[in-house]
Amino acid sequence: MRGRAGAVLYTRHACPLCFALERLAERSSRRHRVGLIEADVDADPALQLRYGSRVPVLELPGGASLSGVSGAREVDEAFSRAAEFLRGLEERQPEKGDRGERPSRSRVAWIRRLLGLGGGRPGDRTA
Repeated sequence: MRGRAGAVLYTRHACPLCFALERLAERSSRRHRVGLIEADVDADPALQLRYGSRVPVLELPGGASLSGVSGAREVDEAFSRAAEFLRGLEERQPEKGDRGERPSRSRVAWIRRLLGLGGGRPGDRTA
């Protein structure tokens, strides 16, 4: 699923490990309905400094990350946890002091944008 951002895969052109993780991530992204964007480390000097030659790196909502050689089960489980994390954001119960109503979709979208997870509407793109 391409679209609203959720997971970010940092890669390099012509990197066999990057290609393998990209294929696994794309499949799990679609399966768990978590957005996926790919960032080419070589296209951005800041990313080059941050990652150097340590690619691929997959960062997921909820703070999980995978790098290097990752198996299909490991990637799928990470996307499953990320999907659960995102559902938790959308289904957040009101806290004390709230007026008892459920957070509006615009409030959830604002939280998602603040966390760098996209705008919350299908078709939104970030990065």
